[in-house]
Amino acid sequence: MTTTLRKTLVAAASVLLLTGCGALADDTAGSVPDGSYLVANELIFDPVQHDVEDQSVCNGLPGEEVLERFDRADAAELNLAPGEALMTCGHADGAGWRHIADGHTDDFGEIAELVDSSWEDVAWFVIDRALERPSDVVLYREDIANFIVLLEYVGESGDVEQQWEIVVGVGLTSDKIITSFPRNPR
Repeated sequence: MTTTLRKTLVAAASVLLLTGCGALADDTAGSVPDGSYLVANELIFDPVQHDVEDQSVCNGLPGEEVLERFDRADAAELNLAPGEALMTCGHADGAGWRHIADGHTDDFGEIAELVDSSWEDVAWFVIDRALERPSDVVLYREDIANFIVLLEYVGESGDVEQQWEIVVGVGLTSDKIITSFPRNPR
């Protein structure tokens, strides 16, 4: 999609918003930025708006400590009602934030470098987006559902240059986030 077409679509969506179509509010909150950017399910990553606190707050805290409660979409095909997904401090060799930080910092970091951001900001942005507006939800095991969202890197030309599926694994009995990582770079 060209930059001109993308800007036209954003402008048209903004007009709909002003005429009472509130369902688009989170998708059209800002205009298409100049230069390169990341977008996940129509929401543009803004390094300022999506800046998160340093997650070293887990230092010294138990693994069960809840860092964030994310809204989680339903998955009718899995008989999963909407609810919450909990990001806990977790454990490096198990699940939660420490697991993501230990195993996937470099994965998210490579993406973050494309837009001069931090790996944590990008990770939290796509985790939130995958849980609230997943492109797909699939059963990984009988006790884990993977919420998936497509993350796209739009280059200076306005064309999508790279894509990743972001996976967020959530325990079905605990509602805890187990892991998150990008896969299938295209």
